[in-house]
Amino acid sequence: MATESTAHAAPNWFVPPGEGDFLAWFSLLFLAGAIYGVVVLYAAFDRWAEHQSAGTPLAKTIPTMLTIALLYEIFPLGHFNILLPLSAILIALMADWSRFHLSTNAAKTDATPEPAPDQDAIPAQKEPTANV
Repeated sequence: MATESTAHAAPNWFVPPGEGDFLAWFSLLFLAGAIYGVVVLYAAFDRWAEHQSAGTPLAKTIPTMLTIALLYEIFPLGHFNILLPLSAILIALMADWSRFHLSTNAAKTDATPEPAPDQDAIPAQKEPTANV
């Protein structure tokens, strides 16, 4: 008569207590490397986009929108209010608007500002006069 066993064999990913889990460490390192790679690629793209948008009216807004898009891709931001990214975009738009209009107003006046006095210069001292 054969003995029948009701116990199942342990799955191949099971690690007994007290032993190291190579697959977990490898997965953790791979995940950290993948996130690091995404951030490095995004930073390179953001630097390129900022360089390309220099001098345009939306020089700050475009990188801000790219950052918000990256955050929505990587993290689950659905539980945040939509006003948070909209306020960041509006702040960037206002920064671009003010910088664009300040530079055009400065170009219209063509007034060259007077150089500031040298603050490192020592003021001239009066020489004492002799009473005669």
